[in-house]
Amino acid sequence: MSRYDGPSEGFDPAQPYIPPYQAWENLALERNRIERELALSYMDLLKRYQEKSAECERERRTAVLWEKEHRMAERELNGLRSAAESSPFAFVVIDGDGAVFREDLIARGEEGGGEAAHELHQQLKAYFHDNPAFSNIEVIFVHVVLSVDGLSRALHASGTLPITDYAALTKFGRGFCRAQPFFSFTDVGYGKEQADHKVRKLFEFMERNIQCRCLILGGCHDNGYATFLESFRNNHKICLLETTPPAADFRKLSFKRVSFPSVFRSEPVPSKPTIPPGFAPPATPGTLYASSRSSPPLPNSGNGITSLPSPAPTASPNAGPPASLATSKSEASTSSYATVGRSNAPITINIASQKKSAVSRPYITFNRNDQRVDVPLPKADPNAVRAFEEKMHANGKNFCNRYYLMNNCKSANCSFYHGERLSAAEMLVLRHKTRNLVCSSGHQCREVSCNLGHHCSNPGSCYFGSNCRFAEMHGMDITPTIKIYDDGTREVV
Repeated sequence: MSRYDGPSEGFDPAQPYIPPYQAWENLALERNRIERELALSYMDLLKRYQEKSAECERERRTAVLWEKEHRMAERELNGLRSAAESSPFAFVVIDGDGAVFREDLIARGEEGGGEAAHELHQQLKAYFHDNPAFSNIEVIFVHVVLSVDGLSRALHASGTLPITDYAALTKFGRGFCRAQPFFSFTDVGYGKEQADHKVRKLFEFMERNIQCRCLILGGCHDNGYATFLESFRNNHKICLLETTPPAADFRKLSFKRVSFPSVFRSEPVPSKPTIPPGFAPPATPGTLYASSRSSPPLPNSGNGITSLPSPAPTASPNAGPPASLATSKSEASTSSYATVGRSNAPITINIASQKKSAVSRPYITFNRNDQRVDVPLPKADPNAVRAFEEKMHANGKNFCNRYYLMNNCKSANCSFYHGERLSAAEMLVLRHKTRNLVCSSGHQCREVSCNLGHHCSNPGSCYFGSNCRFAEMHGMDITPTIKIYDDGTREVV
């Protein structure tokens, strides 16, 4: 059949075009899909670009701002550095209860105080001039903290002060303050830790002051300051002022040392069993004379110190010489005023006849806020401590506190050691260890036989801070004011 003839029966002329058309349609659909994906990808990329552009703009503005702040901070820092370098000073804080001025200077009153101030100032200037690290120091602050009344009584009671004027130390302090404009003489009154607390706070504040180039502490008579200084071991601007021979714990400290024997006593104030004139006890035999809490307030001299009056003699013609002189601190055998002037209750004189003392009754003490205050324990013997530790390691367990200290461990399943009795020295070691455990009743405990601890031994400036087991009791007054015996009898301290 020719091409002009009609289509044969059953033949579809569009059939050859269907596959190409379907292929073209599929390609069109694929192209449309790709175009949609490209459009979505472009929109996402555009969005991210806009976000990054905004972020870069913020960073640019921040960089400009920080650069401005940096320039301002640098100018401020340079100003502070210039101020610190232009006005360096030295600060000397002295615990006057233990670092005592020479008695011949105190005896001369205001004149002696002025001479002591000028001599101390000259000695300090010479020391700074010879030390390259402190050679640019021009201003010197000296702050003496002490109990004027307590030190006066101790000086007169020991016979150290060669005059009978009980206001001599007050006059000395007045002259000391007037002679140098940056010297001060602060009377903190009676109290076990009054001077310590003030000295430590002044020291801590000045240690952080960048203008204070040299910080001198006069407290080498007291081991408590050695513990306090442990946290400042690597501070090279700290110096120690040595007056009396330093306490044992100061030997391990590597701070620079300085001494001024022309201003301060080189030996502790001795403690002698004598009654100073004007402070005689009542004539009634067997009574105790205490010159502390019931005393009227002392007048203020107007120079930052409290004047000490000169009381009239009140000695009875029947009163003989005193039998003993004691203080309320546990280290009564120490001959230094550091144990006399810092006692909460000052000198107590017993004029009763000397008889063999009766067996002491158990008692507990409380402060003025009716909070329990632990009675100080004697210092443990190092040999006893070593023997105690060896026994504990040999036993493989700790000693039972109730069994050894109270003789009443009733626990059938007690996990601690019960065995041969300890010696008296080892029992004291156990008492020291038990005292480091916190009583569940705290300072509200009223059990006389309780051997646990009821407060921190140094609540004013504890070395361990918030990590101390007794941290909740920090700041507590540990000055005892009353004794309560096991039979309920009360006695004012």
